Amino acid sequence: MPEQRAPKSDYDGRWKDVLDQYFEPFMALLWPDLHALIDWARRPRFLDKELQRLAGSALKGRRHVDKLVELRMRNGGDFLLLVHVEVQGSADKDFGLRMFQYHYRLRDRYPGHGIQSLAVLTGRTQGPRLLRYVHESLEGSLSFSFPVVNLGQWRTRWSELEALAASNPFSVVVMAQLEATVSRDGVRRLQSKTELVRLLYEQRYSRKDVQQLFQFIDGVLALPESLEPLFGEAVDRIEGEHDVAYVTSIERMAVKRGRQESAEATLRGLLQRKFGTVPDWADARIAQADSETLQRWTLGLLDADTVEAVFEG
Repeated sequence: MPEQRAPKSDYDGRWKDVLDQYFEPFMALLWPDLHALIDWARRPRFLDKELQRLAGSALKGRRHVDKLVELRMRNGGDFLLLVHVEVQGSADKDFGLRMFQYHYRLRDRYPGHGIQSLAVLTGRTQGPRLLRYVHESLEGSLSFSFPVVNLGQWRTRWSELEALAASNPFSVVVMAQLEATVSRDGVRRLQSKTELVRLLYEQRYSRKDVQQLFQFIDGVLALPESLEPLFGEAVDRIEGEHDVAYVTSIERMAVKRGRQESAEATLRGLLQRKFGTVPDWADARIAQADSETLQRWTLGLLDADTVEAVFEG
């Protein structure tokens, strides 16, 4: 079967949701030493809006997810944990500076709290576990370091992730991200996606966990529209084997419809921003188009000089 290119995946939104839902398992899998020091009897308090105010324009246009979480240590005392997830590729040249800026702004804002910065890189590389930002001038020097987890290092530990999935659902998240990073080929993604969904049922996760993890898998392992029916049939077979109906066809269609509506809204918004208005005829064509056509038109918008030119491609 010839390669079928998968559409762009929803990394940012899915990572934001999954960190909210599985923050403790996330810490237990990727930062076990720090996890052991935290009093998990008190629920984590997410302060993302506060972080957005502190970061300002630095967050705009970036392909990353930042979470600010207030936690309690087992030996008493609150501390703030800044978690940065680079959701596509490796760190850019300003990565260390940005982490330092967040750190000192948080220290100014919360003088009574300890501050810990962590980073997760989702690319294929297996880089250093500690990154350092160094600034030197005639007056002196400044050095700031923070620990990093490179998800690429888990590629050679796949069997360990499968075993850990029995007790830690975030293992499935890491496996899905690894597969999404490796290939955009639709057929391979279909195979990987089906195997990961099967794993959810084999581990006897609760209905809630299956549905939440399904949302992540479905978002990061996006398939060409032509392969979506095959995936739906595979999910039906899996649920039939386990005599459950956690992910119904209605829910799968809602996921697909949500992606379609998002793509339509994005294209309409870009048209309005570039040309000032969206003609009725263009709006009608957008409403009738499939997801692959919407993606082609959105990309073509970059070079188009008129609204009509957008829809010629």
